[in-house]
Amino acid sequence: MFFNKYRRSNNRLSEQSCLSESEISALQNKAKYSPIYFSETTKTSAENMAGDLQSRIRGAGVDFEENKPYQSSSDSRHINWRTYARTRQLYVNIYNEDKRPSTYIILDQREKMYFGTRQQLKIKQALKFAVYSIFRAMHQQQNVSGVQILEKPLWHMNYSGSSSLLSFIQAINTPLHHQQSTNNEPALNDVLNKLRLTDGTELIIISDFHDINDESITRLYNISRKFKVQLIQIQDPVEIQLPQKGIFDIQNNIDSNPVSMNCNDKILVSTYKKILQDKFSQYHIQLQNMNISFRPYLTTDKVFSD
Repeated sequence: MFFNKYRRSNNRLSEQSCLSESEISALQNKAKYSPIYFSETTKTSAENMAGDLQSRIRGAGVDFEENKPYQSSSDSRHINWRTYARTRQLYVNIYNEDKRPSTYIILDQREKMYFGTRQQLKIKQALKFAVYSIFRAMHQQQNVSGVQILEKPLWHMNYSGSSSLLSFIQAINTPLHHQQSTNNEPALNDVLNKLRLTDGTELIIISDFHDINDESITRLYNISRKFKVQLIQIQDPVEIQLPQKGIFDIQNNIDSNPVSMNCNDKILVSTYKKILQDKFSQYHIQLQNMNISFRPYLTTDKVFSD
C-alpha cells in the first residue's frame, strides 16, 4: 500500500531525486575500502579472486586444461601441431574460459519511487545503493549491466572499465520529471521476464516492490537457481507507520483506485498495518527459503554514514 499524496514540489525535484558529486564521491570511497568479496554465483565458479574464477565453458581462454583427440566438430584453430609432429595423430587443446563475475542492476525509477516525507525521496536512497554497487563492481574488476524501469525499460549492456562505468552512473543519476501518475509504466514482472543473464552474474534489484506478486516470486526462484539474487526494498516511514492524524489517499497496487484513509480511525489504521505486514512477511519468508536476500530499508536509514 503506497501513498499518492505527501509529494514534494516539482521545482525541487531535480535536487531531491539525484545524487550530488560529493555524495557520489563518498559512495566511491566506501566501495573502494570495503572488503573485496566475490560471491559464488554459479555452481561452477567458486573461487575468490578475479582472474581465478573459471567456468566449465570450453573455449579459448587463459588456462590450459588438457588435450583431446580431434573430432569433426573440433575447432581446427586449437590443433596441437607439436603433438601431431610427434605422434602423427591430431589433438586439440582444451581450455577453461576465464569468466569473472559480473553485476546486473535493476533500478526502479517509476513514478512511485518519487515519493518521500522525511529527509529524501525513495529514489535517492535507491540511487545510493545502485551507485555503491557499481563502484563495488568497478573495484572488483567486474562488468556491469542493468536496466532502469522507467515509463519504458531502458536497458544498459556491458559497462566495463572506469570511464564506462562512470557514464552508467551518470545515466541513472540524471533527474527525471514525472508529470502525472500513469498506468502505462511496465510492471516488475515485465522486466523479470525479459532478463537475459550470463554465467557468473549477481542480480541486484532495487525497488519499493509495490507490485511484487506470486508471479514475481516464481520468476525470482527460477533465476536464483543459477544466479545470486539480492532484493533491496526502499520505503518511506509513512508507508510503514501511518501519521497520528489526518486523511490521506492510499493506493493498494498499481491497478487499483486510491482510497481515503482516516488516520484518526484506530481500527482502520490497525487493519492497514496488518495487511501491509502480512503481504511482505509472506514474500520475505518465501524468498528466504529460496536463499534470496531481501533487505528492507527506509529513506531515513543512514546506510552509508561514516
